[in-house]
Amino acid sequence: MNRNRVIILTIGILIILTGIWAFPKIDEFFKVDSCLDKGGSWNYETKECEFESKEKHSVSQKTDSLKGYNQVADEQDRKTYNISEYNTDLKSKNLDRPEKSIITNPTVDTTELFKIWTLDPEGPHADFWFKATEFYVVDYDGDGAMPYLLNQDSLTIFYNDFIQKGKIVSVGRDTLKIRWYETERPTEYVKWKN
Repeated sequence: MNRNRVIILTIGILIILTGIWAFPKIDEFFKVDSCLDKGGSWNYETKECEFESKEKHSVSQKTDSLKGYNQVADEQDRKTYNISEYNTDLKSKNLDRPEKSIITNPTVDTTELFKIWTLDPEGPHADFWFKATEFYVVDYDGDGAMPYLLNQDSLTIFYNDFIQKGKIVSVGRDTLKIRWYETERPTEYVKWKN
């Protein structure tokens, strides 16, 4: 009788260990499959789905070559804001942007996300308005509506002449934290109260 218990216990332990080993591989398989089904390509380094433009340039290739002032992250701690030279409204657009914003499998509470946010609650204006239809950047010339992709917690914003990527770290009733790519720490925004 003891021998049967040892065999059953050994088989049970082997099944549990196999499951622990196989789960991450199976999970990644389904994420890759879902990405490919949507027409994207899976980046195994960042573990994210990437979409190509009509010109067959990867979104990440376009962003990697652009270095500039990240107005929304305010890495330079500016006290007054000007129109970003990287966010001017061009007569001719030089990027293929989606026609509308796309939200896929959000892992953040969008009811908390879709609000008006600012870095400085004492400042003269908000920084952006996160809507279901657009990411509206407060902009002096009035054309701040930008389409975006929200895939789980990964955010890609399509400006007229560059693409900005980030990861939503947390969102709550009055705070939003986004870690913009190529920044060391998350940027913390507070709900705009006018």
